[in-house]
Amino acid sequence: MMRGSPRSIEEFLYRTLMNSEGFHRFVRRIYYKVNGLEEPMSGRPAAHVEQVFRPTRLQKFKAYRILFWDEMRAVVGLNRRFNRHL
Repeated sequence: MMRGSPRSIEEFLYRTLMNSEGFHRFVRRIYYKVNGLEEPMSGRPAAHVEQVFRPTRLQKFKAYRILFWDEMRAVVGLNRRFNRHL
């Protein structure tokens, strides 16, 4: 998104400050201290890479088997056991 050049030095400094991650970290830290809150996992992102669910091969196989038999039931004309929410 192009905004054009700033009209004044104040506007330039304001834009630079609002785009600064360090400034937002500083303000967040002050906010937590003033309100007596505990900083959540300071320095680490909320969704850490190790916390992402990665199914094992056995879990994938079981899920595929369930979906396969559910689809076979639908082909034969029986009701599905699991709802389709796709």
